[in-house]
Amino acid sequence: MPNLSKDQEISKLAWQVYCDAPMSIRLLASARTYICPMLPLLVEVPDNSTIFDIGCGSGLFLSLLVANSQVRSGIGTDLNIKALNSAKLATKRLTEKQPEVMVDFQQTGDCKEWPNTSFSVVSMIDVMHHIPPQAQYTVFAAAIERIAPGGRLIYKDMCLKPWWKATANRLHDLLLAREWINYVPIETIKEWGSQSGLKLVNESYYSRYVYGHEKLVFVKN
Repeated sequence: MPNLSKDQEISKLAWQVYCDAPMSIRLLASARTYICPMLPLLVEVPDNSTIFDIGCGSGLFLSLLVANSQVRSGIGTDLNIKALNSAKLATKRLTEKQPEVMVDFQQTGDCKEWPNTSFSVVSMIDVMHHIPPQAQYTVFAAAIERIAPGGRLIYKDMCLKPWWKATANRLHDLLLAREWINYVPIETIKEWGSQSGLKLVNESYYSRYVYGHEKLVFVKN
């Protein structure tokens, strides 16, 4: 299986495994790593992980982890059934070559319907800003409940500062998702994690073109 180490490799793989998806989803999956680099996220997932990907969209992150032989099982959840159908097609192509890897997807917008089990990795990638403000803490707390002891939470969202990058992010979602997003300051996420007993082990900021990204990695004691 591929050892993905470059954006070009990720883009090429996405184009291949999303060949059965609608062209719009295939193009977005192939191009995403150029505006939202996937490598800084992949390196945070230990080998042989079990992962719960919240707001998985078309399943690109899970697909890359399977292709990179980093997970033994994974569940992705999202509200968009069209995106989930593409996720299933993409991961099916990959798991045919790795039948020991179990991947499933769940359509829901309610964290009360999430799997009642724990995972070595829980990921929230570019999802918090889509959640209504009154529900953001509830969803974050529910995500923490799904982390196994010693497991980790990978949190990534678009930046709130500087203002012009935040504006570019907001316009991007307004155009593609037709949604006015609700930022949560990164310091608030750090505070929520600390209050819940998580230890922050990695914090980074990176950008690509006009898009800024903030990443936090927590470990559950």
